[in-house]
Amino acid sequence: MLLPKKLEAYFLNDQRIEIYIPEEQAILDKYRNNKDDAYWAQVWPAAIGLCLFLEQYTYFIRNKQILELAAGLGLPGLYTASLAQQVTITDKEPLSKVFVQQSALHLGLKNVITKTLNWKDALQEPLPELVLLSDVNYEPAVFEELKQVLLLYLTQKVPVIISTPQRLVAREFIMELMPYSSLQWNCIVPLHNKKTGVSIFVLEREALL
Repeated sequence: MLLPKKLEAYFLNDQRIEIYIPEEQAILDKYRNNKDDAYWAQVWPAAIGLCLFLEQYTYFIRNKQILELAAGLGLPGLYTASLAQQVTITDKEPLSKVFVQQSALHLGLKNVITKTLNWKDALQEPLPELVLLSDVNYEPAVFEELKQVLLLYLTQKVPVIISTPQRLVAREFIMELMPYSSLQWNCIVPLHNKKTGVSIFVLEREALL
């Protein structure tokens, strides 16, 4: 089932990026009985925070092969595509792929690959040079599973950049990853008349050495 869509503009300092998002009422109707499955269908402050970080630290993405996991509407992946060699944007929700494809076409991006992919299966894909995630650590039941995926990338010497709102439930998960953190960056993201504190962590195996 295709959902009605609209273009939405997001402002990253002096830059403007326009992507497709689902109509709000269509999402409310489709996910009336399972609202948790609708998280993919909007842009969250952590995604904007990740873009702001990458705008400042472009050397992480320039000419790289990049993988975004649990991407939802894929704003960070789409943003990085203008500098990266290739970006693969993935989410377990098949509708996410449709919206990201349409956004990439609208933006004229020819180096974006979209896939329906659960992060549990991500390591079956060719190893990227960098993994991006934003606002994925909101459900404690999956923290251990997610941590193991990230650690497997780190053991393969693939850096991971994770962006998270500063929520209490995520504190323990983040603290367990801190030994791998080579850089932490914080910002305030204004979105929908609300300001959200966002933290970005660059995780690297070399941080342990």
